[in-house]
Amino acid sequence: MSERPKGGAARPVRSDEIGAIAGLAREARREALEYRGGERWMATQAAPEPLEDHLAGLIADPEAILLAGIWDDTPVGYGWARRIVRLDGSPIARIEELFVTPQGRSVGVGESLFDHLVRWARDQKLVAIDAFVLPGHREAKNFFETFKMTAHALIVHTQLDQDQAP
Repeated sequence: MSERPKGGAARPVRSDEIGAIAGLAREARREALEYRGGERWMATQAAPEPLEDHLAGLIADPEAILLAGIWDDTPVGYGWARRIVRLDGSPIARIEELFVTPQGRSVGVGESLFDHLVRWARDQKLVAIDAFVLPGHREAKNFFETFKMTAHALIVHTQLDQDQAP
């Protein structure tokens, strides 16, 4: 098995790329539905449609960053983070979404996106960075663990509108 050359890059999204990034975000949503927790994430935390409007808002937001992950001069991934303030008053970066297409994985695109988000967080004088990972998405969990990120909470859930005993 040959190793694919690393050459992925990340940079801020340009306004003329919003449509392409929205397409990638829709691909990420289709993939998320394949994992445990994906349907709940879609119903509670995923950015709403129209994604183009949401992405344009991120570009305009001085407390957020939206990045394109690039391979062979083509966007094959994206990531965004926001500055949030914890209850103790400390500001952190929250990665709300980070996705790379299967064809763009293992060539450094995800790593480039993550590294750029960390640089942004440091430039903003944020004290930490966190991200959401679906509980059934082992590959994503392993990706974040390579950056020494660890799980700090699990969300447990059950449907109450189905015929089931408590």
